[in-house]
Amino acid sequence: MEHKEEHKKEEEPIKKEGSDRALIYGIILLAIILILFFVGINIFKKPDVKTIEDLNNLNIGGELDSEEGYVYDTAYSFVKLGGLWYTQLKSPSGTREYNIPFHFGPRELEDLKVEGTLSETFMGAEEVYITFDPLGTDLTHIALAIGEFDQSLITAFGKKPIAACDKNETGACSTRPIITCKDKGVAVAYFKEEEETKITLNDNCIILQGTGLELVRAVDRLLLKWYGVME
Repeated sequence: MEHKEEHKKEEEPIKKEGSDRALIYGIILLAIILILFFVGINIFKKPDVKTIEDLNNLNIGGELDSEEGYVYDTAYSFVKLGGLWYTQLKSPSGTREYNIPFHFGPRELEDLKVEGTLSETFMGAEEVYITFDPLGTDLTHIALAIGEFDQSLITAFGKKPIAACDKNETGACSTRPIITCKDKGVAVAYFKEEEETKITLNDNCIILQGTGLELVRAVDRLLLKWYGVME
């Protein structure tokens, strides 16, 4: 009996030592797994993006989802930031580059066509009369569309927009030029509320029509044509 008890006492330290070693190995293995896990997160995590240039670099490298960015026509990088699509484009003269914001990217505009042509009266004009119906039902989107149009008109195309109305029906219009597409000899951009979304170039006058954000979509389609991104 004494011999068996002594043998049992000798085995207990061995078993305890084995359990401690297994626990240590388990802790080390868990630590390694955790390290690899967090290192893996850092490897696959997208770097912090601070500028449009950062996004463009990621986009060109194919590191953005299609909802965040894409390359259009194998040449133009479009990236989304703050709810707007941005692309870097040159002015028509080719002397300056701009990060241009659009509410709609070219993929959302392919169903729209630009019809007609503009005369030299419009193309050569330094001033463009921006006109609309002051009694329209959705002046908020009219203003948004005009703002998007005017920004490119000034910065990229070097033309000065002049606020106008198509009729003298309000106090604000009493001090503005009354201009329609019938006024020849001047450049006109007419923002028109219509159910059908359409862009028409007619001699000295551009007619941009639609309702709500569709009017903004018409503006973006025309601008992307002028910038040479879309036909």
